[in-house]
Amino acid sequence: MEWVYGNLQVILDGLMTGALYALIGMGMALIFGVMRIVNFAHGSFLMVGMYVTFVLYDRTHLNPYIGFLVSGGILFVFGFLTYMLILRPIQGQDHFKIILVTLGLSLILIDGAQLIYGADYHQINIPLQSRNIHLGSHITVSAPWLVSFGIAIVVGTGMHWFVMHTMFGRAARAVAQNRYAAPLMGINVDRVQAIAFGMGATAAAIAGGLLLPVLYVYPEAGNQYGLKSFVMVVLGGMGSIQGAAMAGLVLGVVESLTSYYWGNEWALAVDFVIFILVLSFRPSGIFGSQRA
Repeated sequence: MEWVYGNLQVILDGLMTGALYALIGMGMALIFGVMRIVNFAHGSFLMVGMYVTFVLYDRTHLNPYIGFLVSGGILFVFGFLTYMLILRPIQGQDHFKIILVTLGLSLILIDGAQLIYGADYHQINIPLQSRNIHLGSHITVSAPWLVSFGIAIVVGTGMHWFVMHTMFGRAARAVAQNRYAAPLMGINVDRVQAIAFGMGATAAAIAGGLLLPVLYVYPEAGNQYGLKSFVMVVLGGMGSIQGAAMAGLVLGVVESLTSYYWGNEWALAVDFVIFILVLSFRPSGIFGSQRA
């Protein structure tokens, strides 16, 4: 029975982490689905969201479980302007140029954070961090992880509903299917893509704010999540936010089990082994090829 309870604990921990992965991956999938670009600054957006939430807590003592809303709003505006001022002029050009631009933006954000806050690790301290919730006598859940999990599920569900059931969502799916025919239907493609890029940045920033109570923030904190988000987009089916969400949950559980049995150093390696296998044997992704 101890083996069963041990594995249940590990799987539950993986689902907690996976919900935040899912939110990050949904943001990347939305951007890719609508714009057909891989945003290599996605992890840096998450890092900026963490720093915004940290500064709000440090300067005003605003609880991070409220501050993540502010960071999400700020990153939406930043993402919207990034598309309109930087990405729109090179839309439709060589994909390599777009990759270089997003990589350059990522480096600017990382170096900017390092210039302002240094390379030190920062962490907040709220009463909730020391609390655990006991589910029976064998299963324990960290209260901050549980709250972050619940908020991530609500935000992810809301994002999915917004994309699937609103006028913007229908326009975004039309642009994803055929960006050249969409204007003939009266769709402002630039505005739809700018909003989609802003929403993707918002999802990353919110996830960063939700990670702050359980992790440290430092300038390169988002790097690993940027890589994971690309893996989730591929696993979930290129451009499918539903698939990216499912892939995030799967990655969270797989990483948790890998860390438990083999050690933390193997978790990222297993992610990329799965990534390579999926690209080799099922290029459309584990969960199909439905687009956002």
